[in-house]
Amino acid sequence: MAQNSTANRPDHHANDCGTSFRNPWLSAGKPSWTELLPMRSPLSRYCNESLKHDDRAREIKVVTPDWGASALKQRMLENEEETCIVGTWLGHAAAMAEIPLEGVRAGNSMKESPETLSSKSNLWILFDPIFSQRAGPTQYTGPGRIKASPCQVDDLPECDAVAISHNHYDHLDTLSIKAISSRFPRCKFFVPLGNKSWLLATGIPEDLIRELDWWKSAEFGLEDFHREVDHNTEEETKLCFTCVPAQHNSGRGTLDQGSTLWCGWVVEQHLVRKSQDVEKRRKGAIYHAGDTGYRRIARSEEVCPVFEEIGTTFGPFDLSFIPIWRGGTLSFISYVGLRLSHNEIPSALHASPADAIAIHLTVRSKNTVGVHFGTFIGSENESYEALIEFDEARENAGGIGRLDDISECHHGRAGALDIGGSIAVGI
Repeated sequence: MAQNSTANRPDHHANDCGTSFRNPWLSAGKPSWTELLPMRSPLSRYCNESLKHDDRAREIKVVTPDWGASALKQRMLENEEETCIVGTWLGHAAAMAEIPLEGVRAGNSMKESPETLSSKSNLWILFDPIFSQRAGPTQYTGPGRIKASPCQVDDLPECDAVAISHNHYDHLDTLSIKAISSRFPRCKFFVPLGNKSWLLATGIPEDLIRELDWWKSAEFGLEDFHREVDHNTEEETKLCFTCVPAQHNSGRGTLDQGSTLWCGWVVEQHLVRKSQDVEKRRKGAIYHAGDTGYRRIARSEEVCPVFEEIGTTFGPFDLSFIPIWRGGTLSFISYVGLRLSHNEIPSALHASPADAIAIHLTVRSKNTVGVHFGTFIGSENESYEALIEFDEARENAGGIGRLDDISECHHGRAGALDIGGSIAVGI
């Protein structure tokens, strides 16, 4: 990781105290004059009929999650559930991932309590959960949902870990965090630097919080997630959570901008031979990009270099969740029938649909679910536009299949799910 020569600190730290952060790449800077001069007016009116009748557009539905049951059946993987990662999109950037665990002792008949171990053979990870009606400081302020949440915390089958990408209201929701902690008191929480104090103030016990800087990891055994270990195997299971960079920002008000870190998350399952600790193999890798930009303006050739590093270090990924649209702050524009073109405005903090496909390729994702759209928006037009551009970029890239393609594709698969819909992928 690059160091700031003047202060001997990481380049993304803006001070020596770890209380101010920045994006250290040219791709996050201000557009040059040569990039700005060709810009046209970013506002126009939506042509509703052309959007609705585009073959690539469809209405995003809200379905009751079945946590992969229908996806396993669709992919003809019902008998291979123990070797499949299941991902469920819960709207906006929220997603649940279920990883089949190796080395869990089967047949534990003990009645579970906070003190006992479990024989459940899957790990359930929740990313950026928000079940509230609004993304704001209260349920009367902030962008509201155009699509309902597909479920509530009481409907979740399990939750072993929650990974938060940053503290914007649409990613770190107070009511959701409190409800998760109440229902799943052993759940661990993973946050980037500066966010631990917020969780403590919310009532999360300190021993359940892991606060990490970019490129730092936290590794756990099965016992740390209260699983009963099968000691008759030759391999030991390790679960690794790594905080990786994203090109974004943070802040819940005007006075705390950039005071806490933002990130993406990589979750891996490693199997380590007990006889030789250095020899290991990976079985399952998930990438959640959080909220991120890719370039400072659509026509810029300067792209964020960190995704190449993520792909080289951790790729390929079995399943990725990558944002394809901006946040809900500007949703009022489409609410009044206007279109805001992301191609004609500086866009360093949010990836476009085409950027998301580029990230998919760069991080070497085998299966990418487009997220961060279709929920806190002003009209369905935003969903149509995002889906059309996402699928166009997928086709133009070549070698990327649709999410529902059963056959293997040279550059993996990418697409969108319904809110509450799932994807199952073999590992």
